[in-house]
Amino acid sequence: MAYIVVVAATPLIGDLLLSWLSDRILGRKRTYLITMSLYGVGSLIIVLDLLLVPKGLAQMVTFLFAYGLSLFGVEGEVPIGLALLAELSPVKHREKTLILSPNFENIGAAAAAALAYAVYSYRNSYVLDALAVAAMAIVGLAAAIVLRLLMPESVRWLMAHGRTREAEGEAERVGRELEQVQVVSESPRVGLGGRFTVLTLWSLANYLTWGLMAFVLADYYFTGGALYLVMFFANLGASAAAAAALFVDRLDLRDFTILSFSLALLSFAPVLAYVLLGLRSAPLFYGLTFANLFFVTFTWWVRTIHEPLLFPTQRRAFLIGSVRAIAMSAYTASTYLTASFPEWAFVVYGMAFQGLGLAGAVWWRLRGYDVRMRGLESLSASVRVPRPATARAP
Repeated sequence: MAYIVVVAATPLIGDLLLSWLSDRILGRKRTYLITMSLYGVGSLIIVLDLLLVPKGLAQMVTFLFAYGLSLFGVEGEVPIGLALLAELSPVKHREKTLILSPNFENIGAAAAAALAYAVYSYRNSYVLDALAVAAMAIVGLAAAIVLRLLMPESVRWLMAHGRTREAEGEAERVGRELEQVQVVSESPRVGLGGRFTVLTLWSLANYLTWGLMAFVLADYYFTGGALYLVMFFANLGASAAAAAALFVDRLDLRDFTILSFSLALLSFAPVLAYVLLGLRSAPLFYGLTFANLFFVTFTWWVRTIHEPLLFPTQRRAFLIGSVRAIAMSAYTASTYLTASFPEWAFVVYGMAFQGLGLAGAVWWRLRGYDVRMRGLESLSASVRVPRPATARAP
């Protein structure tokens, strides 16, 4: 029960609380440092716990506390990081940045899975696996903290809170873009509620299908260290999906959204064939996992691009966190509701949710707007309702 609370509740609380604090009080940069620090402290406690505390209740409680602290920081970081990137990035490179920066999570996860597989193959120990991964996280943390200390605060957040003098100082520090580009002002045709709804549909499609290959179906076919190898290929496929940054600014992003969900849906078809035909080929499963995560992660980019662009600065991080909180809660409930599913039902389940995301993409193509080269303030503005003309007195 304690494990369920840690895994389900602490990420949800971190996601909502830290994003709210970022919007209302702490700003982007300060909260961004706090989230990484929480993750680092949790990882350090895990290492010390496994090395120094004897096996038993005390070690388990300490591990759960540290693991929860890490999850609290990691999930709280995502909406704040996306908000900061959207508010700081030059408009010409904004969409690429909102793909490449979050992709470091996939690269890190692939490296961690490869390390875990190597260590487990050498010593056949889950404890050593945990120590190796936690140690790698701490090393990465040190570099991340240095980089984040060098980052400026969001000028837009400062202006939204009336801190004009500080905003001017940060603007001088950031400097202007060397290349002048034409930024188009957009008049939103979809209200905040409509934007929140479609982003929630995309979020549900992401969260409820992203881990099906590596964390659900793999358990039917692999055991022990082989599961780490599946995770490696899954995250390798997700990392390779950063290739979308090469062409994302050349397409109407509404078309990119439809293309992404269509390909993600189709990527489950060979997986369904694999299951129904009763195949048992490890290399084929690795290839299917790579391909599936490659295309599903395209739909993830759809969301990391649109989430920070469609919400206003004053509530940007919290609204991003709220969209994710719904999906995270649905994922927790789904874990129990699908516990008795056979393999083929999980694949159909994944196709159904990608279909839901595709339906949202079609709706956005008809009702929404392209976000490329649009000013952030105009993209996230409220819908303007024209006032009826009043007759002038003669």
